[in-house]
Amino acid sequence: MRICLFTDSFLPYISGVSSAVFNQANELAARGHEVTIFHPRPKREDRLDQVAGLNPEIKLFALPLSVPTPNIPKLRFSVPLFLFTYRRLHIASPDLIHVHTEFGCGLEGMLLGRWKRVPVIGTFHTFFAEPEYLKQFHIPNFAFTRKAMWKYSVTFFNRCSHIVSPSKSVRENLVQRGLSTSTTLLSNGIERIDFRPEAEIREFRQSLGIDDFAFIYVGRISPEKSLEILIGAFAQVLRVNPKAKLVIVGAGPSDPDIDKQLASLGIENSVVRVGRIERDILMKENYPLLGDVFVTASKTENQPVSLLEAMAFGLPMIGPRAKGIPELVAHGEDGLIFDPDDEYAMANAMVRLMKDDSLRSEMSAAAKRNANEHRIDKVGDKLESIYLEAIEE
Repeated sequence: MRICLFTDSFLPYISGVSSAVFNQANELAARGHEVTIFHPRPKREDRLDQVAGLNPEIKLFALPLSVPTPNIPKLRFSVPLFLFTYRRLHIASPDLIHVHTEFGCGLEGMLLGRWKRVPVIGTFHTFFAEPEYLKQFHIPNFAFTRKAMWKYSVTFFNRCSHIVSPSKSVRENLVQRGLSTSTTLLSNGIERIDFRPEAEIREFRQSLGIDDFAFIYVGRISPEKSLEILIGAFAQVLRVNPKAKLVIVGAGPSDPDIDKQLASLGIENSVVRVGRIERDILMKENYPLLGDVFVTASKTENQPVSLLEAMAFGLPMIGPRAKGIPELVAHGEDGLIFDPDDEYAMANAMVRLMKDDSLRSEMSAAAKRNANEHRIDKVGDKLESIYLEAIEE
């Protein structure tokens, strides 16, 4: 098959969406399909001839007109021009188009796909209508703006041939608001893990001053991730174990706020700020293993790839009972769930796993088993089936 993927979220910007597109494109190319990715053109200093780790057979087309997103470094949105993309689509001659965002680049993909009369598959990744995202994109958080955002998303995806949903929560939200297009639940998928020797991991941790128990968060440092809840909970954990560490991997617009909170709590020496790590290095160097337990307080997650990857490394999970998290984390089996924004409950969960080696070991084994269901080869099988059925119809 000749497959064109359209996404406004792509490298060098690192997110769950860009990781999902990256992994799925690689898997499809490895199966012999011709894959082309359309994405916003990065700033000149961020442009690369080839993305590290991406199959060299995959073609990349950067849409010429893109605008930066305030306070979100490296994320750009395409301004639809259509003619440029239409010419590239003529070259790619797709059997099918898969859009991973509903704005800019994704909008071009959907409209041009209908114009060229090829099936358009859509994946809903992000709850843009949530107050946390509206705030981040400087959109007024009013009832009518939330309603308008949902209306646009539902209208967009109702124009697609088929919808792929990473979580039941997403599907239910869309259906409640009028989605009529048929939908298939399908994981974002995670790439195969190559584990480094334990001795190397111990040395890696020690090089960063991690010589005791550690919790780890991997993701953007931005308002919708509720990091202030995580840090407040960790401050309570330190009263139980002053040697514990919190590793934060990522960067974003909330970096100054996080630094200020750490200083006000006097716990900056207990938090290891790793900063932004390129995704290929993140996996190759086994960065998730800097922690013993993966933690997140975010209430806006659909299906975070960072959480899936941490499960594959065998880390127990701690996350809120919100959106897609409860679908990934089986409470008491491979992790613990707490009520959203409940700093005290999150701290209790962290202390419980920190103290109970036996429970943590059981959850680690369960996390690896459950992550097996999200392997990218299994996702590839289902994607091929969805694509072929859409083409036949």
